[in-house]
Amino acid sequence: MVKENQNIDILNQEDLSGHNTYKLINCLINTIDLVGVFDLNVNLIIENCIINNLEIHSCWFTNGLSLKNTIVKKPVDYQMGGHNIKPIVIDGSIFTGFVNFFDCQFENVIELRNNIFEKGTNLLGNKGEGFENSFATGWLVENNVGKVDVNDVEVL
Repeated sequence: MVKENQNIDILNQEDLSGHNTYKLINCLINTIDLVGVFDLNVNLIIENCIINNLEIHSCWFTNGLSLKNTIVKKPVDYQMGGHNIKPIVIDGSIFTGFVNFFDCQFENVIELRNNIFEKGTNLLGNKGEGFENSFATGWLVENNVGKVDVNDVEVL
C-alpha cells in the first residue's frame, strides 16, 4: 500500500492490517497512533512527511520501520519498544520535541543518521539504569545534531 501526497488525520493499526508494506510519502499526518500494538507485522515506511503526533508507546516494529526526511512536531514517547526482526532506520529527520526511548529491546539494528534532535534523545543514555535500552545486534548512530545520550527520562 502506498499513500502519497495526502492529508491524513489519523493512521492506526486498522489502517495497516493486511499489508506487508505500508508507505507514506509526502503526506501531512496529524496522528500516527500505534500505542500498544505488539508485533506490528507491516514494514512501515514514512518518507518526506510532516507528523504532528507520533504515538508509539509499546509498539513493536517487528518487520521494521523506516522514517526518512520527516518532521515530527511533538515529543515522542517510545517505551517498551523495539523487538524488531528487521532494522529500524531513522534518517534525515527533524524532531522538535524530546524523543524518549525507555526500556526498549532492539533485536536487530537501529540506525540514527543525519537527524536533528532539537531537545535530544536518550536512545544511548540512561547507562546502568534498569530501563536502559538494549541492542542485541548493535546500533549505528552518526552525524546527528542534538544530544543522543541524555541520562534522564523526560516526562512527556
